Amino acid sequence: MYEIPWKAPVSISMLDGRCRTVIGPLDAMKCLQSEWPVRGGAYYSYAVRTCEAALKRQKSPSEARAAFICASREAFLTILAGPAPEGRTNGFRPLE
Repeated sequence: MYEIPWKAPVSISMLDGRCRTVIGPLDAMKCLQSEWPVRGGAYYSYAVRTCEAALKRQKSPSEARAAFICASREAFLTILAGPAPEGRTNGFRPLE
């Protein structure tokens, strides 16, 4: 399989404080399967299925991106967007 890049990457703050930028459904699958803190939720399962379908061209990459964002929220991960205001060290600000 090969990556199908999203129009805009999704950056999330993991529970250990690391910032993880996900660029498409293949990267999302790797993140969900090896780095995800909560694997039992409904949105987690939906994100896995939708990313797999996007890689098989059965769903759109934007659907996979939306499912990944829902799974991120379900896992209480902070979704980051754009440059940080002055004084923030990680380079991103929380998505509002």
